[in-house]
Amino acid sequence: MVAAPSTPKAVQRQWFSSDIAILCYLGLCKLLLHFATNHQYGYFGDELYYMAAGEHLDWGFAEGSPLTPAIANLSRWLLGDSLFAIRFFPAIAGACTVILTGLITRELGGGRLAQAIAAIAVILAPAYLFLQTVLTMNAFEPLLWALCAYLTLRILKTERLSLWAIAGVVAGIGLMNKFSIFFFILSLLLGILITPAHRLLFNRWLLLGSILALGLCAPTLLWQNNHHWPFLEHQRESNLYEKKGLLPSALDLILQQIILTNPAAVPVWASGLYYYLFTRDGKPYRALGWSYIIILGWFLFFEGRFYYLLPIYPMLLAAGAVFLEPKLQQFPTWKYITLLALLMSGLVLLPIGLPILPLNALIQYSNAVYRPPTLSKFDQENAAQAPWHFRLMLGWEDTVAQVAQVYQQLSPSDRADCALLAWSYDNAGAIDFFGPAYHLPKAISGHTGYYFWGPRDYSGKVVLSLGGNLTFLRQTFERVEPIAIVTHEKVVGLKSTLPLYLCKGIKRPLAESWPAFKFYFKLPTRNPITTAQP
Repeated sequence: MVAAPSTPKAVQRQWFSSDIAILCYLGLCKLLLHFATNHQYGYFGDELYYMAAGEHLDWGFAEGSPLTPAIANLSRWLLGDSLFAIRFFPAIAGACTVILTGLITRELGGGRLAQAIAAIAVILAPAYLFLQTVLTMNAFEPLLWALCAYLTLRILKTERLSLWAIAGVVAGIGLMNKFSIFFFILSLLLGILITPAHRLLFNRWLLLGSILALGLCAPTLLWQNNHHWPFLEHQRESNLYEKKGLLPSALDLILQQIILTNPAAVPVWASGLYYYLFTRDGKPYRALGWSYIIILGWFLFFEGRFYYLLPIYPMLLAAGAVFLEPKLQQFPTWKYITLLALLMSGLVLLPIGLPILPLNALIQYSNAVYRPPTLSKFDQENAAQAPWHFRLMLGWEDTVAQVAQVYQQLSPSDRADCALLAWSYDNAGAIDFFGPAYHLPKAISGHTGYYFWGPRDYSGKVVLSLGGNLTFLRQTFERVEPIAIVTHEKVVGLKSTLPLYLCKGIKRPLAESWPAFKFYFKLPTRNPITTAQP
């Protein structure tokens, strides 16, 4: 007998019950979670910087690549300047990461239970909740790394070498987002090289993929070269002034993987590493397990910050769910315990990743449950403060309003020629973003990417300096007068302060003095241009 053709309703039922549809529903849950919460608190300091960078689009920036500023520019053009608009594409990237994790699980042979476990683990990982709340380079890393892992998995499984070309395009886009993906790509290639799959490496398709990757990121590499490799200079200064030392960095990196991936998910991704490295079913994919070992070793050796490794976990969570699925199906009680543990642990840690608590409650929560480590060895923990990543969402417009109040008190002649000099990129970004509402001109700064945008058309005869080293300013200007203290309110009842200096009579034209303003981590304390012997 010939089977009757499927009716539209039957096709519809099959779609709604298919694996892909279920993964799309889980991705939608992730998306809605961000849409419901990403308007809280305020703009993240880096978001203000990337919006400013979007107004100076170029092929490169001091500390990275041009993709995030381009996305910031696109977000504002399409959707406006609201928090929802700026954070729209990070939320989309988060939803796609969930779906892609499920696809990796499915590709490894995982059923719906495995796909659900892996997807839920990604949805509730505190690290991904925060990284995909705000617009930074890190928002897109988990998606791009997972896509590289998925394509590598497909190559290992099907031996379709033409996929190297697609992988090259993804790698090129990843390099246009953040250079750290280079370590992941290299770890994958080394992982393949030391396994029997090395026969899949040396072919014209891998060469084509390499050419495509290099071609996509070539303009960024040329920009770096033409500007004397500021990225390397940035990393060197980070090592000198910000890194905490080998042992503290290693402890941070290892401990935070446990907390920020969700403690209940640790057995899942640890099982995934075991699956890749030691099981018969995982043998064809050994390279993925080795890639984790290799990149972990690199980040430990180079004192990588604890969040550098976080994008790699979707491929481990997928494999761990596949490894655990048959065992959980044999013992249904453990299936529900596993899902409940992921949900409960994720909900307990939800305030780490999402801005959902009132500030006072957030401080109490972070003191009682978890306080993320600071990034700098100079920052001190303070029980009266919110966690550092939420503090960077607070107080920016209030700071700009105070600067505007002082600016409006200047004489009309001084205002006509006044430059606003901010000594941190986030304060400069805040002035550029909030300033028009307060009738302020655009800011200048020597910090990171702002340095490369130059002193605009300001003469430097009159400068309002928000912060800065007093010795440097006195070497640069004939007269430096502290005229106000600007308070930046981090949380209710807790404030930091910056002096506001009125500087007049620049000793050398600002365009000529500008190289002395350049810095990445340590404020310049001496102006070698004005103090040089004639």
